[in-house]
Amino acid sequence: MNPTQKSLAEQMQIHDLEIARRKELLGFTKQDGELLAACSGHILDKAEALVKTFYHKQTAINEIAVIIGDADTLARLRSAMTRYVIDLFSGNYGEEYVNNRLRIGLVHKRIGVAPKYYLSAMRILKSLLMDILGEHLANKPYREETLQALDKLLYFDNELVFDTYIRSLLSEIESAKDKAVQYALSLEQQVAERTRELEQLSRQDPLTNLYNQRFFMETLSGELARAQRTATPLALLYFDVDNFKQINDQTGHLAGDEVLRSIAAALLAECRTYDTCCRYGGDEFCVLLPGTDAQGAQLFAERLLARLAKDSLATSPSLSIGIAQNGPQTWLDPLQFISCADQHMYAAKRQGGGRIAKDDEERLRT
Repeated sequence: MNPTQKSLAEQMQIHDLEIARRKELLGFTKQDGELLAACSGHILDKAEALVKTFYHKQTAINEIAVIIGDADTLARLRSAMTRYVIDLFSGNYGEEYVNNRLRIGLVHKRIGVAPKYYLSAMRILKSLLMDILGEHLANKPYREETLQALDKLLYFDNELVFDTYIRSLLSEIESAKDKAVQYALSLEQQVAERTRELEQLSRQDPLTNLYNQRFFMETLSGELARAQRTATPLALLYFDVDNFKQINDQTGHLAGDEVLRSIAAALLAECRTYDTCCRYGGDEFCVLLPGTDAQGAQLFAERLLARLAKDSLATSPSLSIGIAQNGPQTWLDPLQFISCADQHMYAAKRQGGGRIAKDDEERLRT
């Protein structure tokens, strides 16, 4: 339930039984209430002068004067204090009275009145009230009983005020704890995100956003083991850009970088989600095609070249592409597999570049 729909007493679970128990612990009886109520008329006449004297003493304390701040605030405080004094002698000390006292504590905490200043003020108020009552009841037989009743009631009030002080402090601690937990969770999330970013960077080529050589080698080992378990072929494309040094020398390194990025974009567009594209180094690229034989890899290479020709704004780059197949009858280790594709790439280059060279049928059968 929204706390604004409950009184402070309800929020703090100070019900009628709790109120009665607190009075019992202080020895505050029904007769005490009646003794105080009998003095209400006299107090009502003296209340304004008493409050004036009270705030004269309070504002003489520099720290209190700073907290009060201005004349308008002082006027409101005098009015509230007058009601407070009158309520002390109302004879009614039930839930409404308790709520009023709890609000006093809440207001004092919110405006920053430290407990030491509140207790100092209550000592001054008690002294002024005792003087007025003592004089008023000078010759009455119940003088001492009335003064004791007022003393008990002021203790009762102070208990309630400090309950709200403590509750406010606990709320601040809970709030600070919640903020600390949220901050810790936020930091944990940031660390996790940063860890993922660093992990991604550690396996990614920054220029092309393809995988780097280190990650490719890790993937190749895993894919090769999987292909051997399932007795399915595994194809590898190994290619570079023909005359790449000449492109850099004639058009600049930025133009060369753009060529590499265009190749990477074409690769990512043609690859399946489980294919692995890698910038192996410089202008060399590798593509690992699980479940694909040499003929399927050649079709992939042809689609790649067609896409490059279609997407390039200028002359599409010329590629020398080597294709090797691993399995399903015979198997090469990872380095042998790469070396085989590399040899085919150089064979394509020796034939003038811009070609695709792959394993012959005889090697695949042996």
